[in-house]
Amino acid sequence: MKKVYIAISVATLFLAVFQAARFITMPSELTVAMFLMSPFVMVLLVLVVLKYGEPSHFTFNERFYDDHNYKRNGSEELSSAE
Repeated sequence: MKKVYIAISVATLFLAVFQAARFITMPSELTVAMFLMSPFVMVLLVLVVLKYGEPSHFTFNERFYDDHNYKRNGSEELSSAE
């Protein structure tokens, strides 16, 4: 799971630097290079998460948001049946 956190941190740092590039007066060539590298960073992030990530122990109906202990109240099934 440590590799997932590292990949998320690197991708987030890359995005933050890319967004801050015009405010910290980075050369435009470096900004363009970062723009061209961004799909590879995202693909690497997805591959690491899919390979080393842990699946959720809950189904979508048991827990709507897996990062929060929110349990569905059942009204969702009523509105979808109509």
